[in-house]
Amino acid sequence: MTEQNRFDIIIAGAGAAGLSLLWRIMNSPVLRDQSVLLIDQSFETKNDKTWCFWEDLNLPAGNLIYHSWKHLLVRIGGNIYSEPIKKYQYKCLKSGDFSGFILKEAEDNNRVSLLKANIQNFTSNGQAGNVHTSKGDYQSKKIFQSVLKPPEFNNLKVDISLIQHFLGMEINASRHLFDPEVPVFMDFDVPQENGISFMYLLPFSKTRALVEYTIFSNSLIEKKRYRKQIRSYLSTKYGLKKNSYSVEREEFGAIPMEDRKYPAKFCDFVWNIGTVGGLPKPSTGYTFNRIQKHSSAIIKALESEKELPENHLSPYRFRVYDLMMLYLLQQEKNNALKSRNEKNFKNKKDLQTFIQHYEKLTKWMIKTMPAKADMLIKIDGNQKIKKVVI
Repeated sequence: MTEQNRFDIIIAGAGAAGLSLLWRIMNSPVLRDQSVLLIDQSFETKNDKTWCFWEDLNLPAGNLIYHSWKHLLVRIGGNIYSEPIKKYQYKCLKSGDFSGFILKEAEDNNRVSLLKANIQNFTSNGQAGNVHTSKGDYQSKKIFQSVLKPPEFNNLKVDISLIQHFLGMEINASRHLFDPEVPVFMDFDVPQENGISFMYLLPFSKTRALVEYTIFSNSLIEKKRYRKQIRSYLSTKYGLKKNSYSVEREEFGAIPMEDRKYPAKFCDFVWNIGTVGGLPKPSTGYTFNRIQKHSSAIIKALESEKELPENHLSPYRFRVYDLMMLYLLQQEKNNALKSRNEKNFKNKKDLQTFIQHYEKLTKWMIKTMPAKADMLIKIDGNQKIKKVVI
């Protein structure tokens, strides 16, 4: 392999994960002089995704935040729950703004090379990692990829696996309808025949909003069916007929929601990042914030020449919460959408149903969670510790 095909760092994939890592490398006092190759099949910047998060993140520029909210609204079972956010604002940015800013900085950086090519595979020769592309092979001892699932993906143990899939339409209405200060975070008062479903509405002004139809299920549906539900919702909730608003753009997504433990590496010298690194939060699908934390951890390790992080899982307590949520979504669809007003015990039968429901959840957790625990403490019939397994 020629010297011009070798780089200090290679990033395969110019999505949120790859570009977040690239930006931090370019702005690191320790790493900014290293040679970096960014590979993707296209570097076209499109606002085809909206990334939302709660925390204050270290972003490339503060003006990349497209909108933020201090209040949220949830509708379920005919009830409306509306609360101010006490600690964090809910913020969003558009993928085109984010990628455009970082790619412009990369194009102006003489230490960064951009390669437009299809990524075919990754291998290792024992001395370095190789990226095989439609335009040749490239080598580095530090390759970070967000494109291909790990080779052993289909053999990884998984107890629960769902997909959070959605189609969103950014619309411009002919009259004032929306409160730009209050997003509809989840509206479950929609038909539930496709799986547990809700509408998600982010208002950017009194006339403009992103409206998404979201489903938790095992499979996708035809895109025309998402659109049909959105148009029905706009007509029913807002009195908007098809000719009284324009659709400025659409976005579509399918996020894995599962307890699968993704490997840190694709092979030697090749680390998995982003979705193929298992970064989406299993119970919600939120990924952008976790990408930023993972990227920061990688940069710290590279700067200090320490081992790269291989465990980016949430603490065990939160993984238990995630699995409980996934279990309810998959196994207890009828109970998952009951509002708190519907869970009052009116008679003995209601109480028995409640106990049976949580008994099933408890039995499932006892069967499932020991294999996922960081530490397992076995006790005898007298509650004395018999064995500790780490």
